Amino acid sequence: MSGGDDRHHGKGPAEEEDKFPNGLRVLAVDDDPVFLEVLGALLRICNYKATTVTDGRTALEMLREGGEKKFDLVITDLHMPDMDGFKLLELIGLEMDLPVIIVSVNGEKETMYKGIVHGACDYLVKPVNIKKLKNIWQHVVRKNQVAMNHNNSESDDDGADQRMVQPITAEHGRGGAKKSKKRLKKKKNGGHDSDKNKRVPTTHKKPRVSWTGELHNRFIEAVNRLGLDRAVPKAILRMMNVRNLSRDSVASHLQV
Repeated sequence: MSGGDDRHHGKGPAEEEDKFPNGLRVLAVDDDPVFLEVLGALLRICNYKATTVTDGRTALEMLREGGEKKFDLVITDLHMPDMDGFKLLELIGLEMDLPVIIVSVNGEKETMYKGIVHGACDYLVKPVNIKKLKNIWQHVVRKNQVAMNHNNSESDDDGADQRMVQPITAEHGRGGAKKSKKRLKKKKNGGHDSDKNKRVPTTHKKPRVSWTGELHNRFIEAVNRLGLDRAVPKAILRMMNVRNLSRDSVASHLQV
């Protein structure tokens, strides 16, 4: 089908490598062959490269073979035999970093909320609107931006650590002699500082908590125990009871 579309539009080799989001590589999974064919056709109309499979296990095998090198995004049906959309979503989240969209005839708020909490970047109700499919590239951009910000944040933290250490360890720079005299005077007076309210700089930073698969499962457990109405960041944080985990981190994970 894709080859026929290419000939119909008269695309040459250079045009095949169009700018993003054209050529977005999407893996579509659904056990309904009719809907899957329609979904694949709609994705191609959006200038995306669609690969379609009819079951979750086959999709997972393909992802494990190529993963992020072959696909940019996954769209999976929720209710499928053998492996449903939630299970496929969970395994993808644990093994690779790909945005996953759930599609389903079930448009109940509770089910949609469960899908988002389990890690889906979006939840679309069947029949899928082509206007929404045209915008799915935003999830790929958002994922890449989050990864980039995380890497930049770690680099900034390393630089901040070096800047914090430098003034404390520098003994021979400007004013170094005066500081040494003050330390000698402090020792003679029994180690008491005249300025008792002065805070001593510290190089210790609060450790960063990474969202591992185990931590995400504790997050899901806390949300399920609290219920939809009471699952707010503060309550989730209290129930998870994880050292060094911040409220902002929980709030951010709740919105993913």
